[in-house]
Amino acid sequence: MEYPNVIYGDYGDEKVAQSTKIGDLPLGQLMVLPDGRKFRHAKAGGTALSAGIIVGASAGSAGHGNLAGTFLKASATTTRNLKGDRVVYLATSRAAFTKDQFADGYLNVQGPAASSYIGHVYKIEANDSAASIQAGGDLKIKLYQTDPLKVAFAADVTQVSLKKSPYSEVVVHNGCSIVGPPIGVVGVAVSANFYHWVQKHGECSIHQAATQAVVGEGIVPDMKANGSITVAFSAATGTQGKLGYALEGTDDHFAVMCFLDMD
Repeated sequence: MEYPNVIYGDYGDEKVAQSTKIGDLPLGQLMVLPDGRKFRHAKAGGTALSAGIIVGASAGSAGHGNLAGTFLKASATTTRNLKGDRVVYLATSRAAFTKDQFADGYLNVQGPAASSYIGHVYKIEANDSAASIQAGGDLKIKLYQTDPLKVAFAADVTQVSLKKSPYSEVVVHNGCSIVGPPIGVVGVAVSANFYHWVQKHGECSIHQAATQAVVGEGIVPDMKANGSITVAFSAATGTQGKLGYALEGTDDHFAVMCFLDMD
């Protein structure tokens, strides 16, 4: 199925939250409102989310190749993973994979160094579960139709990682113990495992930590009050990146209007 690169919503569309994909859209789909505010289609993790909080991508897993020293290898079968293939087979164990866990995520070709296939990123449409892993212990990954392998993998040599969409299983952003980058702000209360929209750009209401925002100055995730902002370039910011700037200054622990600039 094909989707437009951008869909145009109306005011209030950003407040939809439901148990199934919104409009059957892929995760990460961009929606723009008439005033230019931008949102991405997302799915909450196992914990409910409140309106006005910063959310982040969930943690990676060592078994999926995206933590140091844990890459996956291409299948040892030489007739698999050829140039132009939409189906990729990875040599792996049965323990770590669930059906479509990486749908709308990414396959990153990590190495080995100086190989012709390193540095390519492919969009994942679907993946098998551990229960249906192919003979020989290979995990089956299906790429999007328009994104087949550009270069053949070397059997039992090519190193890859699998990364879930950052908009899958989003969690309250933890500024003190970061497990994933901030990806935006939730504009409505969302039940656990529900699909919703995450705001990336434009006027937005965000919870404020103890340090009062200053109109026109930058904002970053606070390191103590999870999901909240603080002023940029203060002792509370650490190495956090700037999310945008404040449009209001009000008492602490209130939601303030800000301008997001994340997309």
